[in-house]
Amino acid sequence: MFSVLSQINKRLEYMTPVERRVARFMLDNPTKIINMPVKEIARHSDTSDAAIVRFSKRIGLAGIKELKVELAKELHTLEKENISRVIDLEADTHKDIFDKVLKNTVQALYNTEKIVERDKMAEAARILAKADNTFIFGMGDSANVGNEFAQKLHRINVNAFFTQDKYLCMTRLSNAKENDVLFLITLSGKTPEVVEVVKLARRLGVKTIILTQNHASIAKRNSDVAIEITEEETNIQYMNMTSRIAQLVICDVLFFYVCRELGSTAYDTIMKTYDVTH
Repeated sequence: MFSVLSQINKRLEYMTPVERRVARFMLDNPTKIINMPVKEIARHSDTSDAAIVRFSKRIGLAGIKELKVELAKELHTLEKENISRVIDLEADTHKDIFDKVLKNTVQALYNTEKIVERDKMAEAARILAKADNTFIFGMGDSANVGNEFAQKLHRINVNAFFTQDKYLCMTRLSNAKENDVLFLITLSGKTPEVVEVVKLARRLGVKTIILTQNHASIAKRNSDVAIEITEEETNIQYMNMTSRIAQLVICDVLFFYVCRELGSTAYDTIMKTYDVTH
């Protein structure tokens, strides 16, 4: 289930004044929105029909019809299940914890499926397939995802070098060749290390791909290709589990996209690796 209300709340501070008026009206009147004509929504939010359509696309949906459908599903589920998404280790039973982790993960994947731009992923795959060297940089939870992605690329003879050390990454960028690429994996896109690395890549003319959940981050604005995943509500002490899983899924898809770009050479390499390990 795509969470319309969650996506609106997450993006609220980055919206234009017009978008904010639409957002406020929808957040205050979610049940009314479902059966309200576009012209009525526009009138109540002091905007226009076109603004309502643009707003729907802003949060990752095709249009107002899809927004209404997803909102109706969300409200029905919230009323039916009435379950908090926050894990409380003192109050929750084992069943509660299992249900919350599972539901949060499914929610993150569903939301990501809605908002991720397939054309951006295809473009990123084409760049990675043609690169001489791919420098992968990630910190914290994203570091594990970055390291695993590098290992997958190695299996198809793609020169991928992962690091979570800012200085090593910057050294590699300083020695980068024309056809090298930087692949950044980050949740916020706002950490000083990530911003410093992406700005250096931009100054040096190194093509940059970023996988992030923050659509308004400095790192995203300074990247050539940005792949955005959903930003989920989760307990920070539980290590952003749902976001990490969304990152892993996107990297898996990217891996197969790269394989498709490389064609039979990638397939042959994978089969040789399989034969050796089995």
